[in-house]
Amino acid sequence: MWWLTITWTIALIYPILTTGFQPISSSQYTIRWNSQVACRGKARDDVDSIVSSLGLAQVEKGKKKKQSQTKTKKKPSSTLLSEESKSMVGSKVGLRTQLDYSRNGHAVLRDHIDPKLLKDVRTAVMGHAQMEEIKSWRQKVQVALDSPEIAASCKTIEDCQEQLESLGIVDIPFLQYFNTWRTLPVVKELAYALAESASILLDVPKVRLYQDSIFWKRSVDGPTPWHVDSKMAPFDTSHFVTFWIPLTPVPSSGTGLMFCSKSHADFALPYWNPVSVSGKESSEWDRLEHRYPEKIIDYMPMKVGDLTVHSGWTLHCAGASDQTSDRIALAISFVDANAEIRPDALDTTGKGDNEDLNGYLEWATSVKPRSKFEHPMVPIVWPRSWSV
Repeated sequence: MWWLTITWTIALIYPILTTGFQPISSSQYTIRWNSQVACRGKARDDVDSIVSSLGLAQVEKGKKKKQSQTKTKKKPSSTLLSEESKSMVGSKVGLRTQLDYSRNGHAVLRDHIDPKLLKDVRTAVMGHAQMEEIKSWRQKVQVALDSPEIAASCKTIEDCQEQLESLGIVDIPFLQYFNTWRTLPVVKELAYALAESASILLDVPKVRLYQDSIFWKRSVDGPTPWHVDSKMAPFDTSHFVTFWIPLTPVPSSGTGLMFCSKSHADFALPYWNPVSVSGKESSEWDRLEHRYPEKIIDYMPMKVGDLTVHSGWTLHCAGASDQTSDRIALAISFVDANAEIRPDALDTTGKGDNEDLNGYLEWATSVKPRSKFEHPMVPIVWPRSWSV
């Protein structure tokens, strides 16, 4: 068999002996290497495309972003976040949270804000609330009677309570204080620090700070009924998110928010069951526990530093207080910067709920409906270069 081995050897080396050895050049190596890199890059692009189509954002750990070569105009230092504030608020929203928010219309972020910062916020808002309490009671009268004139005529808290009692309203769900960020720097810092997270959850490049509200649920207050935030806002958009931040601990049996999972995508509910049918509410809105079986979710207990996020069209509520102490929460709402104002935004007889009218009346009167706009009372807060 030795001759067979020699024959095979000659067959293998004969082409090399007759044509010469042709090594692979460095350029050929480069072409092959670049081809492999391109394939891996295409695969990464495909993954990024799938993630982006789900409304999510990639979160990379241990990787610093490259600084842009082009210099941007530096904003005045008074408009920028302090390094201390940025370090006290979580800077990233993970894929799990993004997925929960996209699927269910709500999610929770544990230990997202430093309790020391929230202690400062609580101290500031409590002082603010004491000075503005009469305004909060007048707002309850205005909503109940649909009369700004009667509300303005109330000179004391007792006057407001008498007006409410005349309608049989004894228990209110909470006292509400609008737009504290405009007078309390610590609330403004917190709102600006959450802007990037709002952009990620909404999957939009620019976000506007719509408003903040203090919800002070006293130990004697009643339940907060099921509602959606976007119906109380002047915008025509689905890109609206609220960060609900307890400033006091919320126990397991407390008054944290409860959510109807996936209700933000339930277009059939408002379409087939309008809130008002011949002056009467559709009974389907009283059967939400049956419409969303085992989908009513809460995140209690919550400690100071935890927060929840929910879509503007997610149904949510809170139970009556049975605690011995008050519950104080700060809600900060953001909206797509490209969202336009509805033509009927200021029409108290329109489809919207005018409960939050006092929060946006001052600026909405000077904004043209169905148009892009800028206004200092509803600033664009992300990206940071737009902040004012």
